[in-house]
Amino acid sequence: MVLEIYHIIILIFIGALVGISMSFVGQTGQGVVVPLILLITGDVLLAIAVNVINDFIAATSVAINYVRKKQYYLSKNIIILIIISLIASFLGVLILITTPLSTIFGWFLPAFIILLGSTILSKGFPTSERLKEMVHKISQRFLKYKKEDTGLEKIENMSENIDEKSIKNGDFIESIIEPYSKSFFLLAIIMGIIVGLNSGMFGANSGLIITLVLIILYGYPLKKSVGTALILSIIMCIFTFVTYQILGYTFKGQFYFDLELIIYLGIGSFLTGFIISNYVQKLSAKAMGRGMGAAMILLGLISLIFYFIT
Repeated sequence: MVLEIYHIIILIFIGALVGISMSFVGQTGQGVVVPLILLITGDVLLAIAVNVINDFIAATSVAINYVRKKQYYLSKNIIILIIISLIASFLGVLILITTPLSTIFGWFLPAFIILLGSTILSKGFPTSERLKEMVHKISQRFLKYKKEDTGLEKIENMSENIDEKSIKNGDFIESIIEPYSKSFFLLAIIMGIIVGLNSGMFGANSGLIITLVLIILYGYPLKKSVGTALILSIIMCIFTFVTYQILGYTFKGQFYFDLELIIYLGIGSFLTGFIISNYVQKLSAKAMGRGMGAAMILLGLISLIFYFIT
């Protein structure tokens, strides 16, 4: 297909937004990229596949700076999460390609994006501080259920140590779930399924979900969890994109790939992802979140109107 000049400008701009969002907590660009590509091409599966490869580009550009600063940690403990995620991603792609489920993306995604954009516009983008606060709240709720097993005094000490260790060890958050317990493996499997299905069915790199899992289940420091999540999301993106091509050709007789769309999106994503990830802590996340929220609402409305008109 031949893109108009305004298509190119919008693609680069949206790609730039993805690079910025990826710089914070590995947030996928699915919310803005899929509706845009759907608006331009009308092909749901192509839109998802393009977003997956663009997430790969954005995550790679941001991960470069995290790796350079050694803000990552790969261990054998996360293998189960990766394996389950990859299996679930394959199943997610298979379900989407072989069932009529993909037809809901014509109206469901734009409506969902409008809701998500409204939330971001009102509450701002999820910053490191907000993520940490979220984890603290989750830990408090979980620890209440553990009173009978651990004793009240131990629970209170664990709660106090979270803030204390955050100050001493640079955003260190102790693992909330006891490592290698039945609950640990059960949650690792459940979260792996969520990550995989989110990637396979919705074309999201699941960076934010992986970040939360690494903090809660594995006790990763916040910055290292983001860096590690980016690396894992790169693996997810490659696997999911290849799966879309293989299953797409097998069941639909076509590949879901558009080099022109990927190049223009990738230019914006790579440049802003690489630059902003160096200065992410100095930016106003509130202002950026509002701008992104407004853009998501606008694109969601346009996509929704386009769906009903056609």
